[in-house]
Amino acid sequence: MISLVAAVLLGLVSGTVSPVVPGSVMAAMIGVTLAFLHPAVALGGTVGVIAILPFAVVPLRLGVAPTFLDILTAVIWAIWLIRLATGRDRVRFPAPVFMTCLATGVVVASYLASPDPLSLNETARMFAKVSLGHLIVIPVGHLLGSRASINRFVGTVIVVASIESLIGIGLYLAPRDLAYRLLAALEPLGYPVGDTVLRYRPDTDILRAIGTSIDPNMLGALLMIGGALAIPQLLATHPIWPRPVTAVLLAPIAVGLLLTESRGSWLSLGAAVMIVGTLRYRRLWVVIGVAGALAVFLPQAQRFTEHLISGLQAQDRASSMRLDEIHNAYTIITGAPWIGVGWGIVGRSIDLEFTRGVSNIYLTIAQRSGIPALVAYLGLWVGMAWGLWPEIRRASIAVRDDGIMFGGIGAIGGALVAGMVDHHFVSFPHLVTLLWAVTGMVLAQAATNSGDTPVVNGDVQRAGIK
Repeated sequence: MISLVAAVLLGLVSGTVSPVVPGSVMAAMIGVTLAFLHPAVALGGTVGVIAILPFAVVPLRLGVAPTFLDILTAVIWAIWLIRLATGRDRVRFPAPVFMTCLATGVVVASYLASPDPLSLNETARMFAKVSLGHLIVIPVGHLLGSRASINRFVGTVIVVASIESLIGIGLYLAPRDLAYRLLAALEPLGYPVGDTVLRYRPDTDILRAIGTSIDPNMLGALLMIGGALAIPQLLATHPIWPRPVTAVLLAPIAVGLLLTESRGSWLSLGAAVMIVGTLRYRRLWVVIGVAGALAVFLPQAQRFTEHLISGLQAQDRASSMRLDEIHNAYTIITGAPWIGVGWGIVGRSIDLEFTRGVSNIYLTIAQRSGIPALVAYLGLWVGMAWGLWPEIRRASIAVRDDGIMFGGIGAIGGALVAGMVDHHFVSFPHLVTLLWAVTGMVLAQAATNSGDTPVVNGDVQRAGIK
């Protein structure tokens, strides 16, 4: 009877609104049910939503409008807490997890003490989502308790990044009116419509690939993570799947990344490759050299090379605007160094009216939450590197190598480099969640590689994580 009523309601909605609505609702219902039954589905579904529909909201308005990512994040937490309550898991707080909670706590305290009024508005909701995105490292680290689950997680990230890149390439190559109509079809899921749906390089008619990520730089950030995880799979002695499969998946990621015209993502993937090449796969430095030579001498690469150089030299409008943002951020930080100015869009002090926003995760934290919060955030990553270093050294000389540890370290390092020129990894919940889910995977991988009980089920002393 309940199924019949649900079917009738979905049919009515389909006929009066859009077939996207009932289809997405039905998919969400099935997905949530499977996620509770199988944690791997919850983790894979979360990664899939992050890549394919990061901003999609549940189309049925019942007083609130959660995104699909909100629901899946809640499911992941619920699964872990149920396992904890039923004795199927037990908590061990390794130093990186403790420091993550501490750094997040400092940011939350700064938010509560900031000049922003405390009310349940969009700013508060976004801040809560970003904070929970940082903390996702805890349940993910617990649920990735075996080598097989880690392999599935990494493989899922690579696959969905490749799929999203193919979507971006397809929309890029499609006639622009068709691309617009396809993106506008996502309006029932909360996606924007209008003239700004398609994105161009400033002051030009050069289209930038966006996929379903709305912003080309956010698509670039996703593809950087996927690429950083995939590249070591081409060189590992025991990859998670045959190398030709990785090559097929990596090809669209590379093309899509170029078409985003996201210089920050290019640089961050380059940094990730350098990190991976330094830690284990020295042959990657040859690849870097060849790629650099092709970028300089290949005529087809000149468009991208010139775009990158103009950004590094601050010769175009986008780069000059970033310099203005840095100057503005410095003014804000010096005026409110201890607790910042809050996470709203605009603000006002006695002697300054300002717009909050800077394309730099470190300055973003400092201006919005204060210098102590920035110190806590940087201390978190330093502590993370210190704790993981013994396992990284061991993995760098291990005979059996699956490439996962170095892919994860490269992805994290790339994200921190990207933070010098973009703020996405501390401002947008889906990318924050992705970064910290990958971090949880690295902690779990360190535990399984060291031969200890997985991160979530015991101490990880031999991995240097206590």
